[in-house]
This record gives sequence, structure tokens and C-alpha cells, in this order.
Amino acid sequence: MSNYLLCALVVALSLFSAPQNTLASPLDALAGGKLSLGWRYRLEQVRQPDAFDQDAVANTLRTRLGYRSGEWAGWRLQAEFDQVAWLFDDRFNSTRNGQSTFPTVADPKGADLNQFALHWQPDEQLALTLGRQRLQLDNQRFVGAVGWRQNEQTFDAVSLRYRMPAALTWHYAWLGHIRRVFGPEEGAPPAVLDSNSHLLNARLLAGPVTLVGYGYALAFDNAPALSSLTAGLRAQASPVSGDWRFPLTAEAARQRDHDDNPQRYRADYLLLEAGAGWRGYLLTLGQERLGADRDAGVALQTPLATLHAFQGFTDVFLTTPPAGLVDQYVRVAVPTGAVQWTLGAHRFEAATGDAAYGREWNLSAGWQARDWLHLLVKAADYQAREFSVDTRKLWLQATLNF
Repeated sequence: MSNYLLCALVVALSLFSAPQNTLASPLDALAGGKLSLGWRYRLEQVRQPDAFDQDAVANTLRTRLGYRSGEWAGWRLQAEFDQVAWLFDDRFNSTRNGQSTFPTVADPKGADLNQFALHWQPDEQLALTLGRQRLQLDNQRFVGAVGWRQNEQTFDAVSLRYRMPAALTWHYAWLGHIRRVFGPEEGAPPAVLDSNSHLLNARLLAGPVTLVGYGYALAFDNAPALSSLTAGLRAQASPVSGDWRFPLTAEAARQRDHDDNPQRYRADYLLLEAGAGWRGYLLTLGQERLGADRDAGVALQTPLATLHAFQGFTDVFLTTPPAGLVDQYVRVAVPTGAVQWTLGAHRFEAATGDAAYGREWNLSAGWQARDWLHLLVKAADYQAREFSVDTRKLWLQATLNF
């Protein structure tokens, strides 16, 4: 209840500190808003011959209608409506359509209010957002929007950002509900996580180095096994020499059980990544370790992450295996005219024990054909050894935004 009282207090105070360059009334702000419209068509094919006799083929179309009001007294309204439709037959398991004889493509059809939030920003230092919103922290390893899926993940939340003069930015959020990619229709996995979670993230610019400290206390009434407390540190730098740049990232965190989680565990997280770039070309080497508590048989989990961005494109490791996971990877980005190519390779092992999980190859090519049109081709091949099954995926995608 204290979060809602705080919001009411902020709204009241804002009316006495209205910037002078805003519109005269709330109605003027609403009338002066802007609409946006976009479509994203995707063909996704999934082949898992050791588990399914038939391939999954999903033709999906997302229509997104957005609205952003003008500004009044530092306030503006943001709204976004999504509708996901299936074209042709549903020859895939959407997690809601009962097609369990096909591999999973987690794009259920339906319509939902993706965002509906009030933003208050009286100056450059302070920003407050109330309502259903998109949250993306750092590289989205722990909190993200899962923008790859047709139904995006958004949060019913209160979020506050404060920039201090000494290059320090604080970001706090309280999460009431998490609207996941499986919605809007209820089922398993749950479309909505009932939450009483708190996120705290502090970012400091120290010369050429960016330092981030964070603490995420996640508590879910309808998924208590996902409740956790994670604290960590992240450091990034990108030294430059002429046309060359050398991005470096190091991150370490510790996670433990929290709230009503029935399991007691401790698990570590570690990321080390180094790259070399020249005129748009970039080579990246990295290792990411999601640890596990051997005695408890529980591994570190990141249920609010944009998981498709990690451990390869096939999404075999959306849930960390009980023995944990070590991902050693190399990625090469190559620009060829208007097309951006990316090639990646991964080797997966257990974090505890000596199991070799498998290997994966990734390839993508993106083309910004027009200001309003982006085309994408992606392919992935996971070769299983001691985890899951061989998995191949292919995507063809066209995005139009106006």
C-alpha cells in the first residue's frame, strides 16, 4: 500500500511544479498526442527429430498500435496495444493451443494491452513511471522485455530513476504483476506472475569505465520456486585506438532463495567477455557461468530475463539445468553494405560435474531496407550430447513501423 501512497503524493506535488513549456491542460496534451502503427510477420520453423515426428511451422503476425500524448505539468501518457494472429494452420505448440505433438513456438494468439503508463519527468534528473510498462536493465540478463517473442513481456509497476550530478544514476522499481510472453490466455506456464518484487540498480560513470551495482528481490505468489534474491556487480569499458575499439565486460553475482521459495540454495553468476572491433567489424569471446548448489540440486535462474539473447538462438536453456551451465562462446559481426551479418558458436557444459551438454551454431542477417522496413533471416543448430535433443530453427521476419 505504501507504494500507492507514494505515487499519490508525487502526483499531487507535480501539479505545483509544472514546467513552463508544457501544454495548457490535460485535454490539450491528449489531443496533441501521436499515434504509431506497426506489423511484424514471422515464419518460424523448428525441427527436433528425436522428440517429434513433425516439424513445427508457425506463421504469426503481430499488429501493434501505440499512442503517446503531449506533455502537461511534466506528465505524459503512453499506451500500446498488441494483437497476435496466426496465418494458416497452427502446426506448432503455442503453449495454449494443445498441439503437443509439435515442437514449441511460444507465440500464443490473442490481444492485450502491452503498455498503459503515466510518465512524470519534471527535469533531467528525475523520472517516474506508473502503470504497465517496459523495463530493460543493463543487458537484460536479469530483467528485460523479451522483445523477440511476438507477445512482449511488460510489468505492472512503479519505477523511479534519479540522476545525481556525480555521474551516478539510481533506478528503483516495484513490480506488482509481470505480463509474460505466454499471455493473455491463462494456462501453463502462467501468463501472469503475481509479484511483490523490488529492483534496485545503480550505475556510475567512472571515466572510461561504467560500474553497475544491483540487487533484485523477486517474490512470486503463484510461482514461489522462482522467488530469489540476487546481488551483483558489473563493469564495462571500451578503450579506443584509432579505428579500433576493445569492449570489455566483467560481471559477478550471488543468488539465494527468497520469500516463500520452498528450496534453500546458493548459486553464483559470472560473466567475462572481451572483444576487438574495427570499422563495424567485431569479434567477441566470452564465458558465462550460471552456477548451481550441488547439495540442493538447484541452479541460478533468471525468470525475468530476455532469455533469447543468451545461450544461443534455439532457446534450449530457458531454464538453467539443475547442475548449472557454462557457456563458452565466440561471435563475429560483419557489415556488408546495408546487411549486418552475425555468426556465433557456443559450447555448453555443466557448472558442477563434468557433463558436456552440447554445441550450437547461430547465423543471422539483418537488412534495414527502408526507414520503415526491416528484414531478418536467422538460423540455429543445436547438437545435443548430454542435455535435451538436437534442435534446428529457422526464422524469416519482416517488420514495418509507421
